[in-house]
This record gives sequence, structure tokens and C-alpha cells, in this order.
Amino acid sequence: MVRNMLRLIRPKQWVKNIFVLVPLMFSKTFTDPLCIIKAFCAFLCFTATSSSIYILNDIIDIEKDRHHETKRFRPLASGEVPKGVALIFMVVLLTFGLAIAFLINFNVVIFILAYIIMNILYSLFFKKVVILDIMIIAFGFVLRVITGAVAIDVYISSWVLLCTFFIALCLAAGKRKTEKASLQEYSVKHRKVLSYYTDEFLKGLIQISITGTTITYSLYTILEYDVQSPLITILFVVFGLFRYMQLVFEDDEGRLPEELILSDKPLLLSIFLFGAAWIIIFLTL
Repeated sequence: MVRNMLRLIRPKQWVKNIFVLVPLMFSKTFTDPLCIIKAFCAFLCFTATSSSIYILNDIIDIEKDRHHETKRFRPLASGEVPKGVALIFMVVLLTFGLAIAFLINFNVVIFILAYIIMNILYSLFFKKVVILDIMIIAFGFVLRVITGAVAIDVYISSWVLLCTFFIALCLAAGKRKTEKASLQEYSVKHRKVLSYYTDEFLKGLIQISITGTTITYSLYTILEYDVQSPLITILFVVFGLFRYMQLVFEDDEGRLPEELILSDKPLLLSIFLFGAAWIIIFLTL
């Protein structure tokens, strides 16, 4: 049962919550112990809250998931976890997440509630609306960054928020593409909105999103700093984006974006070098 409950909250998806820690890094407060504690509490808060949303989605989509090639093995769809138990677990996680938010500050509570409301509306309505569905997913990443900023009470650049939106839009479009690849003729039965997405459109959206990410990130490094050393990090960003695009375009197995990222050594290396470069830059500024 414990193993099934852990699968229910999708630990692989927690990597998305790293975006909560973005303000900690780019505000140069990663050496401040109090900011580190607050940032990681915000990360934990978002992890608990997003996990409760995953449970809610599984409850709502339980019948549709049974037609999915891989989702039919999820604890709720397969019947390994009773719906009542899942509901109780969802409430516990939600309560835990909000409790941590209250301990940080009230602004965190506001954005966590905004995330919860947005995702409830997404689960009930927005996921059925073409284009808007992936935009809502992308905005969820922006809320993660904003929450991380208000948790440690720091300024976050508008360029960072725009860059976050574009890279999240790229990930969301990639997810839709992998869903179509894995489900094929059953894709519409699982998610009706997939009938409106063609491979050509999704590939185009990924390319546009990568362009938007590159432009906004480059402008951030140019306009927000008086030195040129941050420009070197553009190389790691461009390589990582191109590598991700290659993986998504060539994938025929329908693997989720996070699975593609976590299983690719060149992409992981570019992310590591990106983080290491920024730490060195901030320590020398």
C-alpha cells in the first residue's frame, strides 16, 4: 500500500518544483541560511500541494486513465488504491502544504491558493480547451517562481518570468506530443483536446517556445547585469533547449518530458554546468 501511495503522488513530477528555487539562486541569496530554509519550505509546500492536485486529477480522470496505455496502471485506475483512501490522502497533503505556507508568510498562502484554484479549474474545464490547456500548465511554472520569490521576499526579473513561461510552454507542448505518440488512435478517447493538436503544430509550438526562451533569457543576462560574464550561460541554455527538442522530436515511445530530461546525460550535464556557472559568476560579482 505504501508503494502505491507513493506512486499516487508521482515523485518524478517533483522535479518541476525546482522552479520554486529559481529566485533563491538569481537573487544571490543562496548563501543566506534563513533564505535557504524559507525557499526549501516553499519547495516542500509546492510539492505537497501539487501532489494533492495529481491525486485530484487521477480521481477526476479515473475512467479515462483506464483507456491509457500506461496510465491504466496508476494506483487509482488499476484499483490498487481505493478512491476514499486517495481522497483522505489528498486532504492531508493539501492541509500540510497550506500549513507550511502560513508558516512562511501570507503572500505564499495567496499564491498557493491561486495555484490550487487554477488547477481545479484546469481539471474541470480548461484542459478541454485547445491551446489554453497548455498555457495554464505553463502559467503554473510561473506561479512556482513567483511563490519562491515572495517566500524569501526578493525581486524577480520580468525577463525571468517570461523565460519561465516560454520554457514551460515548451515542456507542455512536448507532453502533448508524447501523449499523442504513446496513445495514437486512442489519444482522443483519453484526452479529447488531443484531436485538435497535430504533430506539425506541436513541433512548431515547441520551436517557437524555444525561440522565446532563448530571447528572453538572453535579454535577462544582458539587461540585468553590468558585466558580460552571465552571457556564457547562454551557451548551456541553447544546448539544453536544442537537445530537448531533438529528444522530443525523435521519441517514438511517448515518454514524458521529465523522463526524457532525467534519462539523458548530455542534457543533465548542461543543466549542471548552467547551475555551476551561475554560482561561480555570483561568487565573483
